[in-house]
Amino acid sequence: MPQTIAEALATTPHAALEDIARTANTTPLAVLEALPAGEVTALPGSLMVEVLEAMADWGEITLVVNTGPVILEAKAPLLGGTVAQGMYNFKGKPIGGHVRIDACARVAFVRRKLFGTETRSVQLYDTTGGCMFKVYLGRDENRQMIPAQIAAFDALERRLSEAVA
Repeated sequence: MPQTIAEALATTPHAALEDIARTANTTPLAVLEALPAGEVTALPGSLMVEVLEAMADWGEITLVVNTGPVILEAKAPLLGGTVAQGMYNFKGKPIGGHVRIDACARVAFVRRKLFGTETRSVQLYDTTGGCMFKVYLGRDENRQMIPAQIAAFDALERRLSEAVA
């Protein structure tokens, strides 16, 4: 029997948003929008290219694609990209590929515990409420988030939030 989003969040507050969405029979975007105050800043998807370009200077990150039965991760720097034919085209390896720009409905800056560990990530959501992919801040040899990336994350979130206000 499906739970409400609030019930699913209360039962498994540190689970992946996709898992909570399945439990509540809803979309990951609906779960994201129900997160407690302070855990998420959701901005228009039209900022996707600007955000991805800004993250090119952050160093090694973890890019995650979670389709449910498959969770793929790549640890590498984002190297920026180019825009052509309505697509954002990642340059570099091992993270390459193409993202349809008009498919991005939300760019979210997320601060939450995931399986008990504090995280910060930038998450991109499509027009159907699915998560396109997530970019988690990198970690040092002691599994601590990298301070320079935390500062860059905070500064980008603040700048973009003020720009759309």
